[in-house]
Amino acid sequence: MPKAFTVKWLLVILAVALLTGCSLRGQGGVNTPGSGEEITLYQGLGSAFIFREGPGADAEGVPVYSINTVWAAAVFDAEGRIVDVTVDVLEVATPNYDGAGMPRFLGWPGTEGYNVTDVETGEVVGKSENTVENIVAEIERWRTKRERGDDYNMNPTRDWYEQMDAIEEWMRGKTIAEIEAWAAKFTSDRTGRPLDPNTDNAEDRAKLEKLTEEEKKELVEFRSRATMSLNDAHGNLIGAIKDAYEKRVEFTVGGN
Repeated sequence: MPKAFTVKWLLVILAVALLTGCSLRGQGGVNTPGSGEEITLYQGLGSAFIFREGPGADAEGVPVYSINTVWAAAVFDAEGRIVDVTVDVLEVATPNYDGAGMPRFLGWPGTEGYNVTDVETGEVVGKSENTVENIVAEIERWRTKRERGDDYNMNPTRDWYEQMDAIEEWMRGKTIAEIEAWAAKFTSDRTGRPLDPNTDNAEDRAKLEKLTEEEKKELVEFRSRATMSLNDAHGNLIGAIKDAYEKRVEFTVGGN
């Protein structure tokens, strides 16, 4: 029941973002309705789930397990171009992870407890008590990456939500196919992150050498706004948006 409640809560939040936060921006070749003109658009809510062993293990060597759930609310035009998109991620780990602010899942009610790590000391301080009350209380403290804001501490200059905002802005006016093609050319096959022009990795260097001078400038411009991965163990952003497109439903705006 607590897990189902959390999923429904996320769906409501993202549906509200879709209906109230997605405006027609008229950029990237996307048409917007003129006075009295009716235009057909498509809205979708997609997701992508990644189950991960990690990050790392606790002080006693017991593995940490986590799940990243990406939700994407998007509006597309008739040609499949993104009119607007909002992405958020809920990352949840076992209670032995030592990162402050990380949402934790203690376990199912009545099951054996898992190691609990003190985020201040990094030491294991006991086992989780998997009562319904404890689990519900923990779930009520869960926050998405956007909700964690600057407390997420991914990057001291541009945190997760700021980089995600920049990526969303960049995606507007593009189709899923165009985004996938860009990622195939401009991101590392190892990490899913935009290629680093200063990398020493031979595989990444080989991809960089295939880029034209204009494409290298484009890469530098993208990296000035976002350097995080579009698809790795922390979440498949492109996959969630693609899922939103595949689940799209038609609606119209404008008209008399």
